[in-house]
Amino acid sequence: MREFELIQKYFSGWPLKSNKLKQGIGDDCLVWQSDVPLVVSTDTAVQGVHFPEGATGAQVAARAFLPALSDLAAMAAKPEFFTLALSLPANTSESWLASFAQQLRSFSEQYGIVLAGGDTTRSPVITVTVSVHGSSNSPVLRSGAKPGDDIWVTGSLGGAAAAVPFVTGADPAEAEPEWLAAYWNPPLPVAFALQVAAYLNSAIDISDGLMGDAGHIARASGVCLCINLADLPLAKGLADQGSQGLKLGLSGGDDYQLCFTAEPGKRAAIEQLAAGLSQKVTRIGRVEAGEAGVNWYDGGQLITLPWQGYQHF
Repeated sequence: MREFELIQKYFSGWPLKSNKLKQGIGDDCLVWQSDVPLVVSTDTAVQGVHFPEGATGAQVAARAFLPALSDLAAMAAKPEFFTLALSLPANTSESWLASFAQQLRSFSEQYGIVLAGGDTTRSPVITVTVSVHGSSNSPVLRSGAKPGDDIWVTGSLGGAAAAVPFVTGADPAEAEPEWLAAYWNPPLPVAFALQVAAYLNSAIDISDGLMGDAGHIARASGVCLCINLADLPLAKGLADQGSQGLKLGLSGGDDYQLCFTAEPGKRAAIEQLAAGLSQKVTRIGRVEAGEAGVNWYDGGQLITLPWQGYQHF
């Protein structure tokens, strides 16, 4: 199948439209017109690095698209449109392409984000680059944490990291279903992020593990994040694994949940909003003045942990 036949068959004519998209697929550039500032993020997923060889088209679509969309959630930006750069080996089957396109189209409709353009090319391995564009008049930044703020996280931590051995060789039947779901299709807190934004001072998506990403808030804000290990919402079964479970929860990565800070006076409003959306939220610590960094506490005692967040290089 030739490039333009592929685009026409799998990526044109999707039902979700936007009157802000003045020119989309079919020209040299897309044209978007809006009075609201754009918030933009790009993620690349590479076969053998971000997903295993043999992953279905639907699984690859999720592994490529959801991490990018998670960045918009972190800044409380309304999803608007995305572009797709898809590089495929010559032997890619039409059934794989159909599965990929169907899942991506489903995400487009679920999150209200329009496919506006992109590129396709030949490659030795599957590589997918997704650029997401959202809108926000007041994006939530990493740099707004203040002494006295509560520290919160959404969802559970460590499930995706715990799933990796079962995705890459071990029998998936022996894994907790929650772990596999967290790896292949993490439940992004997009709706919660958009509605809770007014209460937040800072936020980040947890993509490289809480150890690394909490540190980004601390350094950007010039504060110390004090986190209680006993309060961490570890994924099912990880607390029973002792230090290994804690390591997965803190440094494994691929959680795609939010870590955010807010004034203590906002606790009731945040919890009420989360309950209304069936969104799990957990308060895990407090922001204090001091040297920028993260302090970890176990039973009230300051401890040193031997791990770090996920490293890409």
